[in-house]
Amino acid sequence: MSDIAYQNKDITLKYFADTLIDKSLAVYGLPHIRIKDCRPTNLPAIEANELRLDNLFILEDGSLALIDYESTFTIKDVVKYVNYIARILKRFIRQERIRNTDEHRAKLPILHLIIIFSADIGEVDPDIMDVGCMQLKIEPAYLLGIETEEVFRKIQDKIKNKEALGDDELLELIILPLTVKGREEKQALAEKTVELAGGIQNEEQRIQALSGILTFADKIIDKEYAKRIKEAIGMNKVAQLFYDEGIEMGLAKGKADLIRCIRKKIKKGYAAIEIAEVLEIDVLHVKQIAVLMQNYPEDTDVEIAARLLRGEKQEQAVR
Repeated sequence: MSDIAYQNKDITLKYFADTLIDKSLAVYGLPHIRIKDCRPTNLPAIEANELRLDNLFILEDGSLALIDYESTFTIKDVVKYVNYIARILKRFIRQERIRNTDEHRAKLPILHLIIIFSADIGEVDPDIMDVGCMQLKIEPAYLLGIETEEVFRKIQDKIKNKEALGDDELLELIILPLTVKGREEKQALAEKTVELAGGIQNEEQRIQALSGILTFADKIIDKEYAKRIKEAIGMNKVAQLFYDEGIEMGLAKGKADLIRCIRKKIKKGYAAIEIAEVLEIDVLHVKQIAVLMQNYPEDTDVEIAARLLRGEKQEQAVR
């Protein structure tokens, strides 16, 4: 099987995004930010490459928040965020069919650019760019002041006592490796944190914690250790199921991720047309997946994806 280390954000970010839904970022020093839902993060461009951002969320007030983290911060990063925001607005205009009028310009979304800085960075001027015709401002969160050992011991005690973690404790655990300075120190703490997270009794919390740690520590942990984390999450097992059925990994993975997202939104009471609008897919496709879920309630997302893909192949064969 080919290495899927490069794709870790394709999968783990979806787990991590779900972790943040209905939660406040107060633990990161941003009590005014509360996540309502997540948005698709593929931002296609005319260029040869595809621009991807880490996390795009809908907040409770209807505004959007782009959330990322940095352990270094240069002018290249500033320009990167300018590009992200431009693509987000471009897609919004296309989807909402906004015309070039004052009334329609007022419909552009309010965007928050939230950057969580690791302990290597003490303070950054929120006004990160001013080139005359354009200004860019961030809402920074700093991890330098977090008491790493105290947080680790507190969570360790709860896990030893087989207690479920609170929302804030789960978010603290996820970000813990970034609360120390230096790459080697982060790597070492990431390993200790992963081992700690592996002891969480609640399976959903355990996967969310491991996925979040991998998401945030992606830039500072080595590939071999990242692979071990993915194995703990069970990604390689999922990939193997698809390979055994002869299904191309990228397409199958996308189907399973989509099904998982639809399942969660159905449980929250979203109607098919609402899910289709949020996920930017055909409503008939949502209904087809919903029917499969209803007919095969014991099936996992992987198994539903396999059924869906087999059905599509059969339809193509008939044609």
